[in-house]
Amino acid sequence: MNYKKIYILSALLLILSFGLWADYYAEVEDLQGDDLLYGLRDIISTNTYSSYNGAKVFLFQELDNDDGMVVCVYTGEEYYIDENYSGQTSPNTEHTYAQSWFSDPEYSIKRADIHHLFITTMNVNSARGNLPFGNVASTAASTVYYSHTPLQSYRGNDNWQRMVFQVNPVYQGNIARAILYFHTRYDDPLVQGGVDMLSTLIAWHYADPPDDEERARNDALHAFQNNRNPFVDRPEFVNRVWNPEVSVSDEIANAVPELRIDSVYPNPFRDEVRVSVDAKDSPKLSATIYNLRGEKIRDISGDSAQKSFSWDARDSAGRRLPSGVYFIRIQSQSASATKKLLLLN
Repeated sequence: MNYKKIYILSALLLILSFGLWADYYAEVEDLQGDDLLYGLRDIISTNTYSSYNGAKVFLFQELDNDDGMVVCVYTGEEYYIDENYSGQTSPNTEHTYAQSWFSDPEYSIKRADIHHLFITTMNVNSARGNLPFGNVASTAASTVYYSHTPLQSYRGNDNWQRMVFQVNPVYQGNIARAILYFHTRYDDPLVQGGVDMLSTLIAWHYADPPDDEERARNDALHAFQNNRNPFVDRPEFVNRVWNPEVSVSDEIANAVPELRIDSVYPNPFRDEVRVSVDAKDSPKLSATIYNLRGEKIRDISGDSAQKSFSWDARDSAGRRLPSGVYFIRIQSQSASATKKLLLLN
């Protein structure tokens, strides 16, 4: 991987986000470690909204609603809902920081804090329960949840035989930043079920950095409940709070997974999208396009030397596809990575 290139890109993104929210984070710009953690807590402890029912209405009807469609963050399964639905059956609402982990202070505010609420399929929500997040030791020996898309989450044992829940790569970063936000805002612990989640959350954060969709969600939540997730605005704060002695570039290098999608450009796209990949010791890669129903649309070829792929928005029969959400899945001999593509006609 070209770490210098990644570091420069990260720096540019940090400059942009710094410009947008310089005043919001001005008081903590020179802090690191616990001082930064406590400073961020002071800044974001402005949410007082405590209606869980109201939070669910906003979640389903506005925040994560795309023309009546909502999506399970664990499986990618889509649901079309009417204007009165707010999680009564399936899909329902997942507290990523499980309610059974809450300490007593501000309980109703924690329960209604949408920064850590996401839409999920009911049975997957139940299967996750209050399991800590982590990486399973063997996907083959774990229960897989993927429904109709290539987004695969797992419930199984980690390397120490502790039951954990592993989120699919598309939403790992979102979930990690939600949990880190919750800990920062409320001081509730990251050690649950005998598992210290911090190292996993940091790795997920770097493997799946914030995108435009997550930043827009953060803006909408700020308008609704009067606070922000600082790790979406300023991803480098994760490093500065928990690893201040390690440079951001070294932290990124240490957190790079076996296979990752480095860039998707342009996205949204009209005629062609180009995807670049980094793979550790995996020269043989394949790429497949899926629609939202999990149907395989096309196997696409790429440049194995450059580890890049391109797709011209056509299926295997050469037909132009309609506008919508698609997924590209890159597969190596031992790992896979998936990204969402938005085609516009």
